[in-house]
Amino acid sequence: MEKKKESKLKLTKNQKRGRRNRQRGAELQRQVVRLAKKYNMEAYNRDRGGAQHEKGDVQIHNGYWGCKRRSKIANWLYPEKEEIGVFFREDRGRMLVSVEPEFLLELMSLALNKLKRS
Repeated sequence: MEKKKESKLKLTKNQKRGRRNRQRGAELQRQVVRLAKKYNMEAYNRDRGGAQHEKGDVQIHNGYWGCKRRSKIANWLYPEKEEIGVFFREDRGRMLVSVEPEFLLELMSLALNKLKRS
């Protein structure tokens, strides 16, 4: 008897994640694009259909942004008291900042409008 050759399809990194996880990531990308458009900014979802765009998930104006969705985010990343945002970094790493998306998009929108006027 001949042994049947099993044809195993190679799954891409994106396909290895569960279907619901891919859907949740796509939902976040669409949400970010809608929010940016609310602030009259040019925004596009660049990671359509799991294509894994090499520059980022969404494009807002001329910049690319990643979208990361997790079931739980560390509490220390959220602003406390009257804080606008949180600056953080790892040892020997670069500094990052966590702010509300509306605050960031408002700043970006104001800066772009000022550039257009000058």
